[in-house]
Amino acid sequence: MNPLLVFLCFIGGMFLLAFAVKKITGAKAYYVETFPLESGERVLWEDSAADAYPIAKRRALYVSYRRSRRARVRVTNLRIIAGAKALLRSEHMVLHVLYPSDRQFPEQAHELGGGLLTVGYQAFVFERTSAVEQATDKPYYIELKLDPNVDSSINLSTYRIYTDAIAAFRLPE
Repeated sequence: MNPLLVFLCFIGGMFLLAFAVKKITGAKAYYVETFPLESGERVLWEDSAADAYPIAKRRALYVSYRRSRRARVRVTNLRIIAGAKALLRSEHMVLHVLYPSDRQFPEQAHELGGGLLTVGYQAFVFERTSAVEQATDKPYYIELKLDPNVDSSINLSTYRIYTDAIAAFRLPE
């Protein structure tokens, strides 16, 4: 068999499987630039050259995260919306939405996948009082401790937002 033909069939099969999952679950792609804000929600801070990563509880001792500056983070008065640049697009696809634990957060945060297969992004819940800014050495980042009692962060300990505009960063009110 021709290896190129096998590879193309494999890629085509992945696209068909993704299309079927999308139709069955109703997941949709949202973009940070056009993400619908709730009534009364307003943008407090935004960085189009940030990076955001969830950090696993059990990980290698030495881990480095590349600053690709392909992500966008938007902080509103209710939540934090983080996305990465989509392939061959100029918009940033929403990957994670973080809610403070002292506020109302959606039901999908109680699911193991955080809503990835139902709404198209993962919902995490962070503890507002545990936010730590690391602004002494580059890379600058904000570290948010994820709520261990919420199922979406069962294997995650923290969420880091790498940004050069750390001085202007604000948490949701």
